[in-house]
Amino acid sequence: MEVILIENIEKLGKVGDIVKVKDGYARNYLIPKKKVLRASKENLKVFEEKKSIIENEEKKRKETAIETSSKIKDLEIIILRNAGENGQLYGSVTSKDIIKEISILKKVDLLNEQINLKKTLKSIGVFEVDISVYTDLKTKILLSIAKTKELGSEQIKDFKNPKKVEKKQVKDDKDKKVEKTDKTKDLNTKDMIKEIEKKEEKVPEKKITKKKPIIKKEEIKKTAKVKKKPEKKVKKTKKK
Repeated sequence: MEVILIENIEKLGKVGDIVKVKDGYARNYLIPKKKVLRASKENLKVFEEKKSIIENEEKKRKETAIETSSKIKDLEIIILRNAGENGQLYGSVTSKDIIKEISILKKVDLLNEQINLKKTLKSIGVFEVDISVYTDLKTKILLSIAKTKELGSEQIKDFKNPKKVEKKQVKDDKDKKVEKTDKTKDLNTKDMIKEIEKKEEKVPEKKITKKKPIIKKEEIKKTAKVKKKPEKKVKKTKKK
């Protein structure tokens, strides 16, 4: 389908251009949003009559976009969400959530199609969000998704200072290695003690036996020679 652009549209053209687009794209989006007119003789005539008005409206639209861009450029927003221990959100953050937060902070109205999310946001973290403020005018904001505002602010600081985070990570890794080594040493020592205790339990107690005295041959001979003398019987004499 051929259409007449009545506003500047990225990747299509400028006001007054006649371009060919897919029928579905024209019927479902461009025409309902009043961004184009069907390229008919009647509409061409209408466009020529209102060309100056349409161009003035486009000029105002661009001025508003430049003002919006200056307001939200390098904006940092924090959106609070509940999440599991692994950082996965119980749900997601959408374009509508981002638009709402920007509107609260800067009193700026944006459309869903102006928010360019590279992926569905379903986890805690910091994300760069591209915003198409106007056809050839884009800007970026930082979005921090966190459980609390304090954590959100901390995440943005870390994101903006990656070297600091890297140093911190290296230090944490070293501390973990030292801790792991100490634990290993403790475990090894404990294992050694347990092993010794087990061995001690397995070794049976030795029975203490009294050693028989060793009798020399000479002593045996002497003992054999020595005999007890028989006692002499004393006869009792009768008194006369």
